Amino acid sequence: MRFAIYGTGAVGGYYGGRLAQAGHEVAFIARGENLRALQTSGLRVDSTQGDFVLPQVTATDDPASVGPVDVVIPCVKTWQIPQAAEAMRPLVGPETLVVTVQNGVEAPQQFGEILGMGHMLGGIVKLFTELVAPGHVVHGGGPAQFLIGELDGKITPRAQGLYAVLKNTQGIAAEITDNIQAALWEKLLMIAAFGSVGAAARAPIGILRSVPETRAMLRACMEETRAVAAAYGAALYDQAVERAMTFVDTQPAGGTASTQRDIIAGRRSELDSLVGAVVHLGQAAGVAVPVCAPVNCARAASWNSACSQPTENPKNI
Repeated sequence: MRFAIYGTGAVGGYYGGRLAQAGHEVAFIARGENLRALQTSGLRVDSTQGDFVLPQVTATDDPASVGPVDVVIPCVKTWQIPQAAEAMRPLVGPETLVVTVQNGVEAPQQFGEILGMGHMLGGIVKLFTELVAPGHVVHGGGPAQFLIGELDGKITPRAQGLYAVLKNTQGIAAEITDNIQAALWEKLLMIAAFGSVGAAARAPIGILRSVPETRAMLRACMEETRAVAAAYGAALYDQAVERAMTFVDTQPAGGTASTQRDIIAGRRSELDSLVGAVVHLGQAAGVAVPVCAPVNCARAASWNSACSQPTENPKNI
């Protein structure tokens, strides 16, 4: 199968590297020092699931030089989607699948409006990985999870075909679902609350969960997200909020969200695409979001306007 990884940072480098290691044809779309390293030295992945080096890989900053592929996996931040989708056009042929792995619930629609909804497949990735140097990815923890599903809930031959490829790839824990929409909302329920409250409080997760006021904010934000999800037909499990709070309670006390780290470092963040999405989708559906709206949305607007210039990020193209 022919793959294109659009945005070869930590996430794209890991999954693309595993697919290439398994014998699939993979084109890495990258830029800057990372591109030069891939072109001259290949890709190195240090992983708890097995280290490997690909001395030679196909790497370019010109998608047109690659042409249509079977599957495109765009590994860019949510605020990069419009520009990335336009640049990806040469990679997308009549039968190409575009597997969105961005945070939030709006990425499939945003990519689909430019590339065509018929190409879209929802995806969720979960892994701990870092681009420690150009062309060098470090992955910790267990096998990297990769959940895929059709947006309409059908189990189609094309989804099953990709699932089979991912399942048979070392270092990837693949799953297929008939309810990707609920899965996307459940992930958003966790990261919107953690990212926004953490950014507002400028505190790690150990403090957020132990201070009564911030703990109440976390839970309230989750409950509001669940209500908005229900308004859009994504009924979450009864214990979705409790499971998310259990996750909060079991993480290392010093843990922080990427949104929070980006804001503190002065980088553009995904806050608008996470809690901001809960706010504007809730308002459109007539669902009250009294915690998310005043505490988070105003901050998202002010912080992101102050950080309007994109900066380099290890997980971006």
